Amino acid sequence: MEPITLCDLPRGGTGIVSNIRGETRLKRRLSEMGLVKGARVEAMQTAPLGDPRIYAVAGFRLSLRNEEARLVILDGKHEEVPGNVG
Repeated sequence: MEPITLCDLPRGGTGIVSNIRGETRLKRRLSEMGLVKGARVEAMQTAPLGDPRIYAVAGFRLSLRNEEARLVILDGKHEEVPGNVG
């Protein structure tokens, strides 16, 4: 499977972080929130207008704008929940 970004993950889907793109400052902030290589992430909820979205990682829930979520690369082994629409 092709790698996807966190923003592409459908609601209820899970993935493993493989890389974070962007400026060092943003990478540091995301890693402080638990988005580090190897972390399992689940897409939980989406705001009514589609941005931001809520993700579960390391026992916490965090809200990210789609602009930030596009910088988080997941490995190609993500799981989708049948019947869910992101």
